[in-house]
Amino acid sequence: MTRSFPLFFLLGLLVLGYLGGLWLYSKMPYEQVERVIHWLDPRLLSEYVPNGFDSILPQLVTILLFLLFATHLILKYMILLIGTMRAVFWGISSGYLIAQDTQFWTYALWWFPFQLIYCSLLLLIGFLLVPPPSTQLLIKNRSFKLIGFLSLFYIVLIGLELFVLPYIHGL
Repeated sequence: MTRSFPLFFLLGLLVLGYLGGLWLYSKMPYEQVERVIHWLDPRLLSEYVPNGFDSILPQLVTILLFLLFATHLILKYMILLIGTMRAVFWGISSGYLIAQDTQFWTYALWWFPFQLIYCSLLLLIGFLLVPPPSTQLLIKNRSFKLIGFLSLFYIVLIGLELFVLPYIHGL
């Protein structure tokens, strides 16, 4: 049970963030949802294929906030908040894309799988960097090789998204 606790903990954060985002989408006015999406990831509102900068900027901001939280003495215990807030935004934007009748393939082939992997990687890297106080005894030695591998996988995923995105917008 002690080895499976982190998995359930991270999965719980991911699911609660996503469902919380869907709930927020149902309670927010449509204009406010569009403003939030425009502010955090305007690629969803664009009818054109986003350029590389538009795709990399939201990831870069997330990573910079992530590193700021991880390296700050007081904020490091809130690092999982970044991954959870990313899951909340994933839920809000998923509700928006599902409500748009013409955006089904965009959601199914691009947004859902990529955001699921991004949020999962952020939560896992955050958990490995700064384990919550309740599990610090379980994770005695942080594996920086694993953190480096997951970070490299995150970067490769950004490249894969840049490659796949023009084909998704062609559907």
